[in-house]
Amino acid sequence: MAVLAIARLTVSETIRQPVTWLTIGVSIALLGLTFLFGQFNFETQDRLRMVCTAGVAVAVVNGLFLAVIGASQCVHDELSSRTALTLFAKPLSRGSFLLGKALGIWLTITAAAAIIAALHSLVMWYALYTGFELDASRRDFVGHEDLWVPWREVIWAHALALCHSAVMTCFAAVLALRLPLVSNILLCFGLFVASHVVAGMGLSGLVVLPALNLYQVDDSIQLPDHPLSLGYLSLTVLYTVLYCAGCLFIGLSMFKRQDIA
Repeated sequence: MAVLAIARLTVSETIRQPVTWLTIGVSIALLGLTFLFGQFNFETQDRLRMVCTAGVAVAVVNGLFLAVIGASQCVHDELSSRTALTLFAKPLSRGSFLLGKALGIWLTITAAAAIIAALHSLVMWYALYTGFELDASRRDFVGHEDLWVPWREVIWAHALALCHSAVMTCFAAVLALRLPLVSNILLCFGLFVASHVVAGMGLSGLVVLPALNLYQVDDSIQLPDHPLSLGYLSLTVLYTVLYCAGCLFIGLSMFKRQDIA
């Protein structure tokens, strides 16, 4: 119950932060731009592929910013203002505090992701219906129902984006226990870049670095003969749970020996 109480309080605090609504607003604007940019491609099918991929990328970036900035700020503010001392004076363990903070940030990201996923689906449907013409009566192609739209893969890709956000949330929350706010944010973004650079070198994570490339399923979205399997989705979710659990366990081990007085 203590974890849920901390999570609920964290959600309430996070949704009042201007950066949360700014990030969501920018994401919504980017979804609109994906439709406009699609008009610069000659093939309608390629336009749809771009809209599908770009919408998922927007969700990933939105989750990344909310996870890193939100988790870093909420944990750092509690410790620097000594508010955590008041919480620990009550029957609240440090583990419940850390888990509640991470869960609260992730729930906020989930709510934002639901909005983005719904709008992304709307943009995809509108693009399919109009053929990227602002006026549906000016569609320059016939048989738009024959175009391939990877609805299932896009939905699963949004689910994997939430898993990506969970990993970054836990990592940012743990680092915030020791690092200053700005340093923590920069290090988390550096971790994001390093993880993808390592993946480009043929390595899928190095234990410390999360295998963030697992959450990229662009091939399944763009190519009909590369469907996203339920087995891959299940194993990726399992990896997310294990990595987040390990990250929080290490953070709690350090937190128990940390003096915040």
